[in-house]
Amino acid sequence: SASDSGSSSTDNITNDTTPTLTGSSDAGASITVSSSVDGAVGTATADGAGLWTLTSSVLTEGAHNLTATATDAAGNTSAASAALAITVDTTAPTAPSAPDLDSASDSGSSSTDDITNVTTPTLSGTAEAGAAVTLTSSVDGAVGSATADGSGNWSITSSALADGAHDLTAAAVDPAGNSSVASAVLAVTIDTANPAAPGVADLDAASDTGSSSTDNITNDTTPTLTGTAEADATVTLTSDVDGAVGSATADGSGNWSITTTTLTEGAHQLSAQQTDQFGNGPSIASVALTVSVDTT
Repeated sequence: SASDSGSSSTDNITNDTTPTLTGSSDAGASITVSSSVDGAVGTATADGAGLWTLTSSVLTEGAHNLTATATDAAGNTSAASAALAITVDTTAPTAPSAPDLDSASDSGSSSTDDITNVTTPTLSGTAEAGAAVTLTSSVDGAVGSATADGSGNWSITSSALADGAHDLTAAAVDPAGNSSVASAVLAVTIDTANPAAPGVADLDAASDTGSSSTDNITNDTTPTLTGTAEADATVTLTSDVDGAVGSATADGSGNWSITTTTLTEGAHQLSAQQTDQFGNGPSIASVALTVSVDTT
């Protein structure tokens, strides 16, 4: 088992080119082990219990059928034993593909921007079939492992990642124990911080009817309001009378505009909350804007 390198000590796949083998025969017999590729690769003498151990000469890379024959003290040689099939593999696997953040773990307005508030995201990729894959963060070190399936596909749900930017890479160790170089980097940002309150909403001058366009008294029951928030945040406008009355997405500069649903006659305290593009929120409410709707 000490010569059977890799994830399994019983699969007879190894990167040890001079493995140690054991067996049993007649006590005191001279044992010769032969490879179907390299011919005779070692000899030993069975002990008083018939047990023998030998370390082979260097085996060629690839598959070998190993057999043993015994020669007794009188010079009689046995038939060959049943074959042991082993594979010698000293070639490092190719680097896995760059990890990919699963869309279900990529929270917020985009499922492809690799910015998320999920601290234990699931990532997937491809590697050599049967390889042990380790996912590593530039911040948190090794954050998960999995075994690639028969098609080379793997999926890992990471341990908790710290808030901030991470360069995630995957590396593979094949069944023989050979290690690949690291994959290309996937840059992922973890953001779990709630956004601050948006700015105070403002009633558009065009919606502020009457003699003044700045007094926030209007006969427009579906007025338009504007304001600022984080870029690409989802903004919800709420009335203390009518509840949620509209939503919009802030543009790249953080500007938003909402034309409300129908407002009840009377005074309204209108406030805005935002959920950022990564799915954090809603924020606390903005300072309220008092708007009076008067259609009488």
